[in-house]
Amino acid sequence: MRINLNPRFSKLDESFFSYVQPTPLLTNPHLLHVNSQLLNDLELGFSSTELENILSAKETIAGYQALASVYMGHQFGVPVPRLGDGRAILIAEHQTSSKGNWELQLKGAGQTAYSRKGDGRAVLRSSIREYLASHAMSKLGIPTTLAGAILHSHDPIFREEVETAAVVLRIAPSFIRFGHFEYFARQKQANQLETLIQFVCKNYFPEINLSDSNYIVLFLEEAVKRTAEMIAYWQSVGFVHGVMNSDNMSILGLTIDYGPFSFMDKFNPEQIFNHSDSEGRYTYAKQPYIGWWNLYRLAEALSSIYAETDNLEQALSKYSDFYNQKYTSLMAAKLGLSEFREEDGKLLDELLQIMQQEQIDWSYFWRQLSYGLTGQQQLQQDYPSLALANWCRRLEKRYQQQALTPEVRQKLMLDSNPALILRNHLLQIGIERAKIGDYSEISRLFDALSDPFAESDVYRKYYQAVPRDVAEIILSCSS
Repeated sequence: MRINLNPRFSKLDESFFSYVQPTPLLTNPHLLHVNSQLLNDLELGFSSTELENILSAKETIAGYQALASVYMGHQFGVPVPRLGDGRAILIAEHQTSSKGNWELQLKGAGQTAYSRKGDGRAVLRSSIREYLASHAMSKLGIPTTLAGAILHSHDPIFREEVETAAVVLRIAPSFIRFGHFEYFARQKQANQLETLIQFVCKNYFPEINLSDSNYIVLFLEEAVKRTAEMIAYWQSVGFVHGVMNSDNMSILGLTIDYGPFSFMDKFNPEQIFNHSDSEGRYTYAKQPYIGWWNLYRLAEALSSIYAETDNLEQALSKYSDFYNQKYTSLMAAKLGLSEFREEDGKLLDELLQIMQQEQIDWSYFWRQLSYGLTGQQQLQQDYPSLALANWCRRLEKRYQQQALTPEVRQKLMLDSNPALILRNHLLQIGIERAKIGDYSEISRLFDALSDPFAESDVYRKYYQAVPRDVAEIILSCSS
């Protein structure tokens, strides 16, 4: 085993966490898949046997005392004063030679002090979803937590029905959430709140000078920027998180906690993917606003130790600028434009209206658009709409107003519009096969998602628009 321990979070005092040992899985625990490239990149040297033993909790990492952290959160807008890592356990903090420090966490490793009435386990279907989604988002260039391996066991897990257990090795620079700050503010533990802010600045926002009297404002502004840009990325690829509670928001602006997520098929910005979200709080259309709403809760927590609330409000007010700058740059590239002009906003708005009216497949549309006139003809054949045909003519006129050659424009678009996203119906096929012990489709999907902007005849079936008879899959928070 090769690991270079460098504890940082675990050096904070025990008001931030509780020590815990993962609970072993007993019934035929075995590795389902390993992200070998990621482990190699992060200089983590585990044999297959070591990985299997660590994920099944037969073996621990010597020299590190595993822990689960405490936090609160606003869940569907309602504050829940005490949550925490109910089924996630931090098992190591690892220092690389050139890529910084990384936390290793087991998700589904058993009960912790924060499991409440839960068993601390994760089922196979949700673990596969998180494992592949983390990989897919990373390869799309979207900030995210990562996944190094997934283990399957035949231990029974009781949900709506009896399922089998799985554990994911999650990896991130930090798993600190908005809810950590909310917790200490609500508990009126000012010293711990200030310690946590300084911890994040020192280790993750080093450009912030802690001797600056406004360092808390600068801290908030950095969180605002990272969150706004992350959500702009989500919107550009049609990703719907599904459960944007404040405890599911990373302070580093990483996509975290893949539960009832979905990459949209047919463009419907009001589509609900989480059956617990009866009011549609966490739809695609509302994600930018909910990002700001959660940041406001973070600012409220900070105001418990920082009296200049006008400064905090000013930091929050930058959210829309950060979001719009990133979103328009991403959408300009998807459209094949060298810059996004004011009139391009109208062009994009018209397109989104057409896509919604015609129920056009989001990812398929953008990829076809990347092929120029040939792709536009294919789209008009697939979606025979006069409005779409007229819109394509306006886009061609817009192209004539810029200096990009057709070749440069096409490369820009092909590099911005993935051929493959992790569609729910593809995921479900892999999950159903994995339930009977056939992991080949998971491996195949993983390989295809490793280069989502390239096309290969081997993965041709993955690039198609979703079949019209495939209904949207509605998921739960444990999905």
